[in-house]
Parts: sequence; C-alpha cells; structure tokens
Amino acid sequence: MLQGSIIFILVVVALITLVIAGYLLFRRGWFMIWLKATLAFSLVGITLVSFMALFDILSYRNLTAEVPIATVSVFERSPQHFDLTLATTDGIEQRFDIFGDQWQLDTRLLTWIGPLAALGNKPLYRLDRISGRYVSLEQARNAKQSIYQLDASAFVDLWQVFNQVPFWVDANYGSAVYMPMENGAVFAVHLTAKGINVRPINNIAKRILKQDW
Repeated sequence: MLQGSIIFILVVVALITLVIAGYLLFRRGWFMIWLKATLAFSLVGITLVSFMALFDILSYRNLTAEVPIATVSVFERSPQHFDLTLATTDGIEQRFDIFGDQWQLDTRLLTWIGPLAALGNKPLYRLDRISGRYVSLEQARNAKQSIYQLDASAFVDLWQVFNQVPFWVDANYGSAVYMPMENGAVFAVHLTAKGINVRPINNIAKRILKQDW
C-alpha cells in the first residue's frame, strides 16, 4: 500500500539519520568537531522532519477502487442559508452553516507516478474542505461566503511538498462539481483515483438534479 510504503521509508530515514547523528556526537576525538557537530544536528533535524511527515501521512486513508467516503444531508434554515451534515464512513458527523445555492466537497489525493506506479500501491485521500457557492455573480462577490477546512497537516504538509516537487508521488485535488442545495436532499460522495462523484440518494436529491442539471 502507498501509505505503508511511505511510512516504511520515513521510519528508515529517521532511524538511519538518528544513528549517524548519535555516532558523530558521542565519538571520541576533537578533529573537525565543529563540522561533525553541524552534520550531526543537521541529521537530527532530518530525523524530526521525517517523524513530523509520518504524522501527516497517517492522516490519509487508502483508496481502494471507487468507494463511498461520505454522505451530505441538506436542511434549509432560510433562503440561501443551509445546515449541511457531513457523515463519513468511519462514523464521524460534522455540521456546517453553508450560504449560497450550491455546495462542494474537496479532497486531497496522493498517487504513485512513474515506475513506482507498477508496484500496485493504492492512492491515498484526505477530506480537505467543504464550501458553498452562489449562482449569481453579484452575490458571489458581495454576499456572505462559507468555506470550512476539514483536515489540516499538523507539522509537515507532504501534499504541498509533492505538489511542488512530484517525486514519485502525484498530489492533486479531487474536487466535486458544485451540487444544488435543497431542503431534505441527501447525497452520496464517491471517490475514485481521478476525483469525486456525487450521487443522489433520496427522491428530493434526484428531483433537484433533474431540474437544475
């Protein structure tokens, strides 16, 4: 699995650099002590970064083919003001005040590229944010906006690193298309290696999609 491979690499790098740093710090002799100390502390820094990157990669989940990752339920509070409930497959529910006419759920995807893609490692995903949008351009510029961060990197953001330097791993967004908001509508969110698919669950969601889409 991609997640297991990255975790193994990070642990190995951290352990190797920690052993080298300890050897240089505690070895007897003063020849080139400053250079050795500098190298040792640099390796300690690499060790810390590796462990912080390990925490970040553990926040991602394995993606096996196309899987349902969440449901979104819509409740109207007032015109263009909705209460959205996001329920993930691991049993976590979150509620959000969303303003506008449509909603969107964004995810982050990490997939192998190049020769390592042949290893069969599964992509990783993490829910990134949920937001609302107005159909009217004037409202989009001036009306109240709503965007919520769902998950964030605590120390090192590997997605940003791989996005800038795609070294064996491709980092991209798997954004859903904007979906209409209607009181009582329920949608299922499915994720593939290419992005998000949103499907209506109940009759209200099916009806509004037929009218607006």
